[in-house]
Amino acid sequence: MRSPYCYIALDRILEMQKKYNVKMNLRPVWPIAIWDSEFFEGIKFMKYRVPYQDIDTARSAFFNDMPYAYPTPDPVKQEPNFGPVKPMEEQDLIKLLTRTAVAAEEMGKGWDYLNQVSRMMWNGTVVGWDKGTHLRDAIQRAGIDADALIDEVMNKNPEKYDALIEKNHKMQQGNLAGHTGVPNFVFNQEPFFGQDRMDQLLWRLKQYGLTERESSASDDR
Repeated sequence: MRSPYCYIALDRILEMQKKYNVKMNLRPVWPIAIWDSEFFEGIKFMKYRVPYQDIDTARSAFFNDMPYAYPTPDPVKQEPNFGPVKPMEEQDLIKLLTRTAVAAEEMGKGWDYLNQVSRMMWNGTVVGWDKGTHLRDAIQRAGIDADALIDEVMNKNPEKYDALIEKNHKMQQGNLAGHTGVPNFVFNQEPFFGQDRMDQLLWRLKQYGLTERESSASDDR
């Protein structure tokens, strides 16, 4: 929910599932700033990483015809210039987003959720996505009862969804993927890390017999 590259890959993920006989399982995880708060430490490291990422995300979004602006506010509460990350008890925004994403996937509506919520946050049309009804409206557009979903993950059963997030994280770090970056696509335990590996993912799937859906094949004729 914090990764610009996940958003930049979104349209291609949705299109791949629409065009081909493939189902992609969504497994939301905490951002690296949450599970490894020391990742951003080190002025020399960040001196080069941040400026390049700013250029690359804007360029990649433009290349993929995705309107783009970094969310305001940042889903992860952190001191300016990628300073120290606030403690988990203060991370209400990323808890809300990641838990609701996991819960939506449990309902079979994970991609509908991302199609509305991630797009609302990242496409530059909303400033203050956490204010007013922006988030609730986006969840409703995904065909989910927003008030019930938020109440479920934040009040009734937060531990359940944190456990699911942790399960996804262990799968990501373990033998399933073996890579902690996102977006990370895994097929036959082979990871394809990054939005710029989706062509290779499709190539590999076709090697294993991936076919187009009948409606897509008909549309091409």
